[in-house]
Amino acid sequence: MGGFDSLIPSPSPAGGEGSEWRYDPRAKLVVYLLGCGVILLTTRPLALLPLTAAPLLGIAVGRRWGEWWRVMRLLWPTLLLFAIIVGFGGGPEAAAGAVPRLLALVTASVLFFALTPPEELGESLLASGLSPQAVFLLEGTLRFAPTMATLAREVREAQESRGIRLDGLYLLRNGFALLGPLLATVMRFADDLAEALEARGFGGPTRTPLVEYRFRARDWALVLGMLAMTVGLGLVI
Repeated sequence: MGGFDSLIPSPSPAGGEGSEWRYDPRAKLVVYLLGCGVILLTTRPLALLPLTAAPLLGIAVGRRWGEWWRVMRLLWPTLLLFAIIVGFGGGPEAAAGAVPRLLALVTASVLFFALTPPEELGESLLASGLSPQAVFLLEGTLRFAPTMATLAREVREAQESRGIRLDGLYLLRNGFALLGPLLATVMRFADDLAEALEARGFGGPTRTPLVEYRFRARDWALVLGMLAMTVGLGLVI
């Protein structure tokens, strides 16, 4: 069960009063979406600096540097390539605006998902009336990519230990040695996941959450404060 257990929706007792920073996951989702909207609408490079600094401050306060650094180590080649492409297409000024915008979006996303586990977000949306199937689709989407990356890495390491090279141009010639076992693993993964969901009564007519999610005064204050800040920044930029 360990390989697919992370994809099965399971309520977390941490989502209630003792949750991190004590805010409802839906309130944090609204703040995250508003923040992303402001970042996308901002065009001036200098105005993007405080928008990048704000989530960085949140990461520092929440002590989430490890998660942020792991993501940045993976994405820096993409950021560099993105800067080169935008620079050639629109000039240095366009690159100077696009790269900080992408960096701000990545930083805000790291902060949001570090402070809001997918299961807590899913359970809160389920409490709002969203169907269990839609919640599972959301949680599965958030968890599927890292799970598949782990499976691909395990298959690649196993094939390379057998002397099959999968680096550089060898990937074109020996790609099926990676793709075949990976597809077979994914098929078994999907079958085991379906059996586990059925055993847990997924999709049943009733479901009892372990935590009661509801908007409190602090959640409304957070959302309304972010909304006012968004409107104010929209008038300025």
